Amino acid sequence: MKFKSDKNYSLLEAIKEKMGFSSNSKARNHIKSGAVKVDDQVIKIPSFAIATDQMITTDNLVAKKRKRDKAPKTNYKPAYEDDHFIAFIKPPGLLSVSTETKNKPEKNFYDQILNQFEINSGSKIKLFPINRIDRQYSGIMVFAKSSKAENAIREKWETNTKRYYALVEGVPKNEKGNIESHLKQNRIGRVYSAPKSEYGKACEINYRVLYSSDKHSLLKLDVITERKNSIRAQLSENKWPIVGDKDYKGHPSPIKRFGLHLFSLAFDHPFEKKIIEIKTPVPIPFKQFFKLKPEK
Repeated sequence: MKFKSDKNYSLLEAIKEKMGFSSNSKARNHIKSGAVKVDDQVIKIPSFAIATDQMITTDNLVAKKRKRDKAPKTNYKPAYEDDHFIAFIKPPGLLSVSTETKNKPEKNFYDQILNQFEINSGSKIKLFPINRIDRQYSGIMVFAKSSKAENAIREKWETNTKRYYALVEGVPKNEKGNIESHLKQNRIGRVYSAPKSEYGKACEINYRVLYSSDKHSLLKLDVITERKNSIRAQLSENKWPIVGDKDYKGHPSPIKRFGLHLFSLAFDHPFEKKIIEIKTPVPIPFKQFFKLKPEK
């Protein structure tokens, strides 16, 4: 893990705050183990003075607390990382975060990320989820490394832009087009089109056909406006349901997974004062379905 200090304090205070140690002694032992670097120099003195904007990192290889006989069950690689934020690709079929209504928390992506960091570094960290992705599909999830970063990015988060890959049933007549809908949600959470005179929300997407076969197509979707499940409803109502989406008239998926992936997420970076776009390639199962070579 790496982060840039945002104030003047001791190394002990910095490590305890950013990595979530429950006591000074645990943070102090972590520093004395040689697991911490300040501006690429190993520092073993807990009282070492940290100035604003100094870079602090933990060296996973020398952390004494690392359990070498226990490898993490996951090995997620960051899709993006800077001093304030880190992003990973959530796989399909996995909750983004634990549901609070369960007595026993369900398996979820957020806990897997934290567990992976803890095992690799020998210490706990704090990450703050910025966006969530429905269990069924995959895509980019962004995490803030501090509460300050979380609060800052949320001020303009509604201005972010999203793009998806969708493997759907059917083949659109036009290579590209636009879908506008006025969507409502019923009592069981299903979204459907309704007259504009009724209470609802305007949703709009642009689509382009990337590949197609006799019965399926791979679409690239640019989201203009959306609400929960709006993409699923709009594609289904145009007779292009997402493969595996039984709630919206889709048949069992020929690729053994849900056919939707959030591949691009662009947001206004609150500290670097520029637009950051995180992009990922077409998922391998999508490409293999059309017998295309995976991107390197």
